[in-house]
Amino acid sequence: MNKDFFQHFLMLSQFESIVILVILFAIFYVLKKMGDFKVGFSFRMLFALVVGLVFGFVLQYIAINNIGVLWYDEAKHWFGFFSSVFVAFIKMLVIPLISVCIVKVIIEIDKNIKISSLLGVGLFWILFSTAIAAILGVILAYSFNLGESFAIQEGTRQIREIQTFSSIILGLIPSNIIQATNKENVIAIVIFAFFVGICAKRISKKEEYEGAFKSFEGFVFSFYGLMMSMTALVIKFMPYAVVCMMANVLLRNGFEAIRTAGLFIILTYVAMFIMFGVHFLLLASQGLNPMKYMKKAFPVWLFAFSSRSSLGTLPMTISTLQNKLGVSSAVANFVASIGTTTGLNGCAGYFPAMAAVFVAFATHTPIDFTFALMIVLVAVIGSLGIAGVPGSATMAASIMLAGIGFGDNFVMLSLILAIDPIIDMARTASNVSGAMTSALCTAKNLKLLDKKAYNS
Repeated sequence: MNKDFFQHFLMLSQFESIVILVILFAIFYVLKKMGDFKVGFSFRMLFALVVGLVFGFVLQYIAINNIGVLWYDEAKHWFGFFSSVFVAFIKMLVIPLISVCIVKVIIEIDKNIKISSLLGVGLFWILFSTAIAAILGVILAYSFNLGESFAIQEGTRQIREIQTFSSIILGLIPSNIIQATNKENVIAIVIFAFFVGICAKRISKKEEYEGAFKSFEGFVFSFYGLMMSMTALVIKFMPYAVVCMMANVLLRNGFEAIRTAGLFIILTYVAMFIMFGVHFLLLASQGLNPMKYMKKAFPVWLFAFSSRSSLGTLPMTISTLQNKLGVSSAVANFVASIGTTTGLNGCAGYFPAMAAVFVAFATHTPIDFTFALMIVLVAVIGSLGIAGVPGSATMAASIMLAGIGFGDNFVMLSLILAIDPIIDMARTASNVSGAMTSALCTAKNLKLLDKKAYNS
């Protein structure tokens, strides 16, 4: 009975498991003291990232010759538990935050700003950066003959069900807002909140609704302040979660999976860094200093990298754009929210493009300019309906392979799916940076950027 209690209920039946938890809490204590001594948030995030990787690497190395050890499974359980708790709190904020932000944006939007301009310019930058990411994915994969030596593996995970373009678009319409909320369909929630904001603005001009509108406006602004305060509170605990997230990635995937798909992993991380460079060039083209952006966006990148969720990173993305980079509330909330589901540079840009070239090489399909152009177009169109949650890139790969006629070759992505969490970190960082860059470029184009705040 006691053994079952400690082994199956507490998941602390081994002395090594207790030692691991003690070390983890010691790391938490160091992070707390760093905060007490006013060490910068960016440095604490970087420290947590490095410590988490080292911790996971050491545990993986110790256990590599002791396959099936119980303490290893228990360590994975506790790292996963702490990571999941934090991500759950972050995701708790997402739906109410998006809803109130969009309604607030529409209510207080300046008469000189056209909503159509905000949507049009924002979508242009989001999809433009995704097209560049897809082109990059094709070039990298083609240059290194990615997939040429691949052999089909049996008995591996299947990729998600294929969806047509029309079904994706229909899925974005909020026919049932409760269901859309449950499924975290951000675009549907944005559309619904958009209509609420538009109609609220319309009745504000009618005398019979003047008192009711003032009450509604007061509620929206109060709720917005409440959500931003909750966001700031939750974000304070981010470095603690990053330690567990990074250690957990190594423990769950191991060295063998990393070695097997080494080239795909390397090219994914190369693509991530090149896309950061592309984002810097886009900002420079708008007269914005890329180094200022990098310094202020770095903590957001780190959390996106660790959490593997564009959607989960959204509260921090909006807060950073608005409070540190000088982007107006309208652009920060609107473009960043849309950017969690549309035009994901990593998940819907270079990743599905690399997957398409991977399958083309594996099936000895000739790759010419027309084929490459088709990959880019399918990537941009498919990016309109990709949900910004962990693992969503498999849907982008489904759309891509179906769109270019490789629907029967999904099994060839089994190797990639096996190491998905490792490459998903790089993809998500690219997604979030792309959304932030699009918001900054949109704000600059619409004259809604406070350059003094940006350069401070």
